[in-house]
Amino acid sequence: MSKKENDFFVLMKENAQLICESSLVLKEAVKDPTTFPVKMKELIDLEHRADDITNKIIDNLNKTLVTPMDREDLYSLATNMDDIIDFIQGALERMIMYKATPPHSGVEELIRVLDDCIHIIKISVDNLPSIRTKLKLILENTEKIHKLESEGDRLYRSEVGKLFENESNPIEIIKWKEILEHLEDATDRCEDLALVIKGVVLKYV
Repeated sequence: MSKKENDFFVLMKENAQLICESSLVLKEAVKDPTTFPVKMKELIDLEHRADDITNKIIDNLNKTLVTPMDREDLYSLATNMDDIIDFIQGALERMIMYKATPPHSGVEELIRVLDDCIHIIKISVDNLPSIRTKLKLILENTEKIHKLESEGDRLYRSEVGKLFENESNPIEIIKWKEILEHLEDATDRCEDLALVIKGVVLKYV
């Protein structure tokens, strides 16, 4: 593998690490809402760093003749990872903007599912340079993410149902529903990313 080909994997690993760090920041934030402003600054910094890496990947795609996998696959991997961080940041941003504290238990549960997905994604991305020897692991990981995403969907529907059943203030319903949607969208992106990884694995082995 040439240095330019390897650069793509290095950058994707860096982005996967930033997603893990972003998920950790969100987990820590909801445990103590007084830290929201500080955690928001941390997330903004992580999101900017992730944007820079995504832009480097796209620039390299435009400059490199030979890539380690199809260009559209690399592009999808990069943009889906970037979207995950955007949704994480958006969820905390809305908690701050709407003064949505303390977080509902369902929010913490969705964050747990999202964090599990993200750590599995990181393992898969880290092993992409060794697709042929890590085939079984990566495919098992995509199935795990699919199951977690289904769990996230169930949690989202359950929590929205509870909002309409137990909350009399329509403004509270609107703001918590939007926060839940951002977290659910992030888990959806995790599954989208897992499907891209699965497609890459099946294509190149």
